[in-house]
Amino acid sequence: MKNQSLGKIRKDAKEGLQRMAASVCCIAERRAHASLFATGAALLGLGLEGIAAAQGAGPLGYSGEAEFDPELIHCAVGHLFMLIEGAFGALIMVVSGIGAIMAAAMGAYRACLGMLVVAVGSFILRSLVSLFFGTDFPTCEAS
Repeated sequence: MKNQSLGKIRKDAKEGLQRMAASVCCIAERRAHASLFATGAALLGLGLEGIAAAQGAGPLGYSGEAEFDPELIHCAVGHLFMLIEGAFGALIMVVSGIGAIMAAAMGAYRACLGMLVVAVGSFILRSLVSLFFGTDFPTCEAS
């Protein structure tokens, strides 16, 4: 009887100590993960601060303004307008117009209105851009 109760006490004590050790290890592991995460975030924040700075010289010593030539963008947009107002724009208008008629015949009025907006939009695109952005995009010749 005495041996059985001592064995049970030992078994209970062993299980209790194992549970306590597991919880201590779990807490220590969580703290280790949190401290490693905080250390990594601090290293990244401090290490990338010089690169991310918007003023002054960067890490390579360059502090000048970037040169920007908007003429290339104007030429590219002008070529796109030329395509949309030319044969490609006519193809878009015809396909969307036929699609609008077919969608209206099938009862898909939302699709019909969307296709009509595409057809009309491809027709008046240059006027809308000039109206909203106040500029004209001429087509440039390749040099």
